[in-house]
Parts: sequence; C-alpha cells; structure tokens
Amino acid sequence: MLALIHMSQARQEPEMFTLFKKKKAGHIAKVLPDNMEIFVKRGETLLYSALSQGIKWPHKCKVGSCGTCKYQLVKGKINPQLDFSYVLEPNDITNGYGLACQSILESDIEVNINTINF
Repeated sequence: MLALIHMSQARQEPEMFTLFKKKKAGHIAKVLPDNMEIFVKRGETLLYSALSQGIKWPHKCKVGSCGTCKYQLVKGKINPQLDFSYVLEPNDITNGYGLACQSILESDIEVNINTINF
C-alpha cells in the first residue's frame, strides 16, 4: 500500500496518509420500529441482505415489479437499481419510499417498515 508519512508539527509524531482509500465492505441498515440492524455488503440489495440474514422482509417478486418490499427511508442514501416510479406512486417517492429489492446502499441507512400496510 502506498502511503505518505507527515510529521505533525504540534506533536512531532508521524502520521500516515493513505493515497488510496479502501472502500468499506458494506453498510448498516437499521430497520424500525424494532431497531434491527442488517449488514448490507457493498453491491447487494437491502432485500437480499435481509433475507440472507434470516430476516423476514415482506417480498414476492424480488425484481421491483410488485411493490411488496416497500420501505420508507428515514436517514441515509441509497442507489435505486430501477426507477421506482414504475411501481410506486409519485407521493410515495416524495415521502421517501423505496423498494428493498432494488436498493443498493450508499451509506448507513435507517428505514421504517412499520408505516407500510402489507
């Protein structure tokens, strides 16, 4: 790994600055109202990770066409793998709803599934 050593003038101790930052292996999704935490590997969908960890997340199709895996994003950022407007109403999208089967995490997130009528 290529790194630079910088001497801190305040402490005169070496500090390492990495030129190439290693990407995080994944993110944490906190699921409300139960405060359950799911580790979501980089590149995996929220639904896939939840099901892989034995979490019973409502779902049917797993491809973004039924809307059963809908959640409300409370905090954080996701990367939708398809346009949610094919399945969700414009009002849902405005209010932060998404589909777990089509959501790749870009940060740690907090989602609420208690507000959904299944």
